[in-house]
Amino acid sequence: MKKAWPGEGWAEAYLREFAGDHIRAVRKYLDYVAEFRSLSPEELAAMPMSSEERSRLGRPSALRSTQPLVPILDELLEIRRVGRILMYIGEALVEHMAGYIDGYRLCLSLAGLKDEEYLRFERWLQGTGRVLPGRTWEEAFLQATHGDHEAAIHRLLDCAAEFRALPAAP
Repeated sequence: MKKAWPGEGWAEAYLREFAGDHIRAVRKYLDYVAEFRSLSPEELAAMPMSSEERSRLGRPSALRSTQPLVPILDELLEIRRVGRILMYIGEALVEHMAGYIDGYRLCLSLAGLKDEEYLRFERWLQGTGRVLPGRTWEEAFLQATHGDHEAAIHRLLDCAAEFRALPAAP
């Protein structure tokens, strides 16, 4: 995993590396984004930071939310309630929703909140056969909706509501 960007910034460095070829520069950047996207929230939270990186974060108190932290299932249920997926993730693509969920979970983790409920939700999706082991909800729901991204996202949101409505385990 690339740990640091070039001093002048990725765009300038990659454009210079590829003699001004914007497409190749952006592809190199996207390769790093894909590699970053494949890391688990735990791996991201465990990445060491230099003192310079830590100083950019400010004081720990600056990272504390004035609002109580909301678990990801609550966030998904709010998205479902509001009904405007585009407002949260832009274009309705399962990749966008998956990125939103991953980023949200990372932020919760970095804030010190362990969201066990989402892990139980993922296991429930597999236990009910909605998502086969070794597959992602994106793959399973896209297949079930014949490639309709928005329908796949609504399916995920509906599953979150169904899961939350279950009686609590003893």
